[in-house]
Amino acid sequence: MEFQPIDIQMKALVERYTKPWRLQCSEYTFTNLFMWGQGEGIRVAEHNGALFIAASWENSPFMFAPLTENPEGDYAAALADAVAYFRKIGAEPSFRAICGPIKAAFERCPGFVLEEDRDNSDYVYSMESLLTLSGKKLHGKRNHINQFRAQYGDVAEYVEITPDMLCECMGVYCEWLSGKDASEPGVLSEKEAIRRILTHMDTLGVKGGGIRIQGKLAAFTLGEQIDGEIAVIHIEKADSGIPGLYTIINQQFVEHAWTKVKYINREEDMGLEGLRRAKLSYNPAFMIDKFHGRLA
Repeated sequence: MEFQPIDIQMKALVERYTKPWRLQCSEYTFTNLFMWGQGEGIRVAEHNGALFIAASWENSPFMFAPLTENPEGDYAAALADAVAYFRKIGAEPSFRAICGPIKAAFERCPGFVLEEDRDNSDYVYSMESLLTLSGKKLHGKRNHINQFRAQYGDVAEYVEITPDMLCECMGVYCEWLSGKDASEPGVLSEKEAIRRILTHMDTLGVKGGGIRIQGKLAAFTLGEQIDGEIAVIHIEKADSGIPGLYTIINQQFVEHAWTKVKYINREEDMGLEGLRRAKLSYNPAFMIDKFHGRLA
């Protein structure tokens, strides 16, 4: 099994394996793998009719669940190949992002234990609820937008984000980062992830939206449609000092880019208390539960 660092030329290869599974979680989108696969952070291998995706976190190697080209194929054989690879490198077999039809495939294979990974469960919302913010539970969100429009309505505008706006978007990110600890895990890799996704957004099929205030970009967001009924939002950054800005970029991106889908996946909360409260406050339609897998 020969792993290679992921690069933009691998899109067709990866999607040949991911698309038949009709996954709605965020991890297996090629965009997600590419944007976070800096250096050798994410590596892929094609072996015996399956795709293997290797990564590590805090020096602990793991794999995403392997994907057979045919979802009805021999999944036990793919897992056996993965376990053999872990033993070869002297590591305990560890699998992440097990969800949906992949979980069902895992459960058909004896010898593994699945443990819930709540911190990485995806929040999925109805497009209609994010567009209209109707109902009692979202009353506060409507108030945020009304307050923003009352203060900035004459000087704010929605704009489409394009690759030539890379420097502006990085400026928003750097301002968002000020006051935060740049040594925190993921901060510098997120900066590079934003650069990668913006540089290649046309090839990746990514759409972007932003809010300018008095001509200056103050917020931007990036996402893609992953099947006929769902889009996933990969990045959303805004000046947190402007009340209502996060709420309006969220709503406006749906209005301008995603009215033809049924659901919006806004990814996980990573176990961060404030992010969890924010995501729950939008009243998700459902969660995509994820699991870790290990040998029993």
